[in-house]
Amino acid sequence: MTVLAVVRGNGGYLCAAVGSIITFALLFKPWLTASGTDGKISADPFGGLQISTSLASLWSGSPPPAADVNGTWGVLASTASAVTVIAVLVNLRARTQVLSYVAVGSSVALALLVVVVVAHLNSKAAEVKRMIGYGSARDVGTQVGLLVRWASGNGQYPVPGLRQVAYATASLTSWAWLAGAISLVSALTAIAQWIRGRSTGPSA
Repeated sequence: MTVLAVVRGNGGYLCAAVGSIITFALLFKPWLTASGTDGKISADPFGGLQISTSLASLWSGSPPPAADVNGTWGVLASTASAVTVIAVLVNLRARTQVLSYVAVGSSVALALLVVVVVAHLNSKAAEVKRMIGYGSARDVGTQVGLLVRWASGNGQYPVPGLRQVAYATASLTSWAWLAGAISLVSALTAIAQWIRGRSTGPSA
């Protein structure tokens, strides 16, 4: 069997495998970013946080709590992408209906898990952006931290009515939307290939 024949008979599955590989790579990118009064922070699907802050509330009696970002969904998504790739590659030689089912199922699972990851990170946006804010302005530790930050040239001291202050904002990144689009297209191509295979007869 020529390479062209293999591609023609498994084109949808191969596209799903390539899409799964790309989605896997995107899982290591920041999917949520936030910027605020005391720095910037980003979160990835595995629960990793990259923080740039002056720690103005380090000595505060009630510093901002750490965000509880669950990386389980990211791990499951990476597992689904690996299963898709392996199933497709093995099926190029074995050509069994079972492996076709596995490829379709895992590609669909990957698309669904990416949606779950996006929804989870979006639900944690408020927690993430609080990490780069500071607590009550009446807290002595916070005031000391703000003064030290200002004296060292790392930021302005917030004075009511005197200076503009940027409030914390958080949003999903383009990496998250790209991963969602690619995983969805991958799942659709696998399903289309499976339907085509059923209409033309068994693959084994």
